[in-house]
Amino acid sequence: MKSSNAVGPQGPGAQMLRGSVWMVAMRWAIRLTGVVSTVILARLLNPKDFGVVAIAMIVVGMFEMLSLTGQGQAIIRHRNPTRAHYDTAWTISVLIGLGIAVAIVVAAPLTRVYFHDDRSVLVMQCLSLRALLAGFENIGTLDFRRDLRFDRVFGYNYYAKLISFTLTISLALLLRSYWALVAGILVGQLARTVLSYVMHPYRPRFSFAAMSEIWSFSIWTFARAIGGYFMAQVEVIAIGGVAGAPSMGRYTVAKDVASSPTDELNDPVVTVLFPVMARHQDDPQQLRQLYLRTLGWSALIGVSTGTGVMMVAPDMVSVILGPKWIDITPLMGWLALTAGVATLTNSGFTLLDIIGLPHLGARMQWLRLGWLALAVFPAAYLTGDLVVVAAARFAMTVLFIPSLLFTVGRRTNVSLLDHGSVLWRPFVAGAILAGAIWCLNTALPFGGILRLAIDVSAGIGVFVGSLLGLWVISGRPPTAERDLVGLVQHGRLKLSAIRDRVLNTAR
Repeated sequence: MKSSNAVGPQGPGAQMLRGSVWMVAMRWAIRLTGVVSTVILARLLNPKDFGVVAIAMIVVGMFEMLSLTGQGQAIIRHRNPTRAHYDTAWTISVLIGLGIAVAIVVAAPLTRVYFHDDRSVLVMQCLSLRALLAGFENIGTLDFRRDLRFDRVFGYNYYAKLISFTLTISLALLLRSYWALVAGILVGQLARTVLSYVMHPYRPRFSFAAMSEIWSFSIWTFARAIGGYFMAQVEVIAIGGVAGAPSMGRYTVAKDVASSPTDELNDPVVTVLFPVMARHQDDPQQLRQLYLRTLGWSALIGVSTGTGVMMVAPDMVSVILGPKWIDITPLMGWLALTAGVATLTNSGFTLLDIIGLPHLGARMQWLRLGWLALAVFPAAYLTGDLVVVAAARFAMTVLFIPSLLFTVGRRTNVSLLDHGSVLWRPFVAGAILAGAIWCLNTALPFGGILRLAIDVSAGIGVFVGSLLGLWVISGRPPTAERDLVGLVQHGRLKLSAIRDRVLNTAR
């Protein structure tokens, strides 16, 4: 199916940066809305309420992994997809959504045996509707990504989030119950499904015409997605079996707050990378350059945000969540560092998909999951200490990264020296950032929101200044730092133009 809104020709780097700006804006708009929601809800509800929904979402999310069969990626990667490809992909989504909804309803009563919480059973059964609604989303919206129309992706996702936010907060004020969270989740998905048909004219039909072609690629992305889900949830599952809903609620909130700055900056870059790489899949040199450029951006984002959150965690928890959450402060550092280091894996998995090796990415993901499970479950069951569990996750994440980088490098002619050339500057700048904030906090005689604001402002200046200084010393190579300088210069030109227009209007 051909969209009429394709963008004009651009260089792949420009395409990636332009799309990344839109996706970062979308994710931060959604995340900002989510953070405001979390802050308000944390004061209206208690950890047990979050824990009940967290338990339900573990099981619901586990079943919903079955919907990540990769048919969307198969179409984006396809050079010339036809209506048969789109309709087949939509048909698969609908049938899987229906199957997941039924499976959740049937399996929900069994979960009380492990989690020891009867309230979560009805919550799971209600949330089964989310899978059914998701299955009916309009497959035509994939054209927004294929054509690099990320402005349309922004609207499609953010409008749904606003609707969900409004209802959730309203119900929380009225009910003071976890049912407000449940209603918000369901309404958010309903809004996405409706908007998908409002914003794109394509009308899918049931078809199985391209089943074998789509499935040959998507089965491996499906396998990796399942591994990725358990990667995100394995320590929560372990904690739930040992400590129950209150501890799960604390760990879930700590993980969300600690990882959000990293995820909401890095994930959009990786999301844009796939369709941009798909356009250049026949050019190995261009793919190699895009991979290294994205790896540099991931390191820049992950190191700065992970280190920054670790250093400001005490003030961040007290200011954002309030005194009843103060006991999660020790968790924040480990979870923030884990999120920061994990960014180095995303572009590697994407590149393996693009070059036709999704099976290798799936195997690496499951190897990673096995290492993590071997560390986290003993830590949870032997100590019952949430901090020990978080530290174990960090250690396993660090140990996995060299194996993935080596595997990707062998298939794409990217040497260890190439990897090191884009990674060393962000890590050195991160160490300088940590030292600067530590010295600043030692000197300041106060804490709270004022110290947090000072730390964030100073931290940004120290990290960016250190990073660019190291880049200049290195001879200004064509890496993520050059993109950063270009974005800063572009922003200054835009602000200057706005200022000139305002002054001309005033005259």
